[in-house]
Amino acid sequence: MTAQRHNDSGDGSADELADDTCAHASGHAGADATASGTAADPAPEEDPAAGGGGAGGEEAALISTGRLEAFSDGVIAIAITLLSLEIKLPDDGESLLRALASLWPGYVGFVLSFLLVGQVWLNHHAIFARVRSVDQWMLICNLFLLLDVAFLPFATSVLTRSLESGHDERTGAVFYGLVMVVGGLFFNALWRASIRDRSRLRSEVPEAEVRSMTRRFAMGPWLYALAALLGLVSAWLSVVTYVALIVFYMAGHRPRRVRPAGD
Repeated sequence: MTAQRHNDSGDGSADELADDTCAHASGHAGADATASGTAADPAPEEDPAAGGGGAGGEEAALISTGRLEAFSDGVIAIAITLLSLEIKLPDDGESLLRALASLWPGYVGFVLSFLLVGQVWLNHHAIFARVRSVDQWMLICNLFLLLDVAFLPFATSVLTRSLESGHDERTGAVFYGLVMVVGGLFFNALWRASIRDRSRLRSEVPEAEVRSMTRRFAMGPWLYALAALLGLVSAWLSVVTYVALIVFYMAGHRPRRVRPAGD
């Protein structure tokens, strides 16, 4: 009987010890599960409206110049290509040499307009080498400038045909000059919109350079208008003046080394 009691007592102690061990293990497992669940929970997202954006939010508000420049380059490339389509070989049965020689007004118009579009592209590049972002007004002004560039092949054909026919040469020269005047006005509007907010300019652009470019661009429409008025006297005098003005503005183009956007 005594031995049996000892055995019963021993079994009970073993059972209690086993129960305690299981309970202890369960407690650890629950704690581990709780810790694991806490670690797995994602961190709450920061609300941009709460002011956590900082400088990044300010940068996101700026519109990059990349798309504007790419679109402008595409329009300019198409316009400069269309100029050559205005030179057409006549089908009058004369010799090829004479036919090619008779196209000299077309060559003059092509070279003149090619240089003019090239000048627009160079000065357009000069603007956006100094600008780090654009706004809505700049986009609109740039669109109107491209309107004038896209119209230039037609103005070239008017000038060329008037020179070929020998009739209304002065009218053709004046019309071409008016297209240049309008383009100059749109270009100045684009530049003024670019410098309206100085924070859109690159930090390394000095104020003296901005003033110098403003003066040079502002002279353009007046000089083109003067050249157009000369067309009332002589179409060729007007054409020569156009070429001189284009060379003047090409020579004044000052390229600027563009730093990476993050600088």
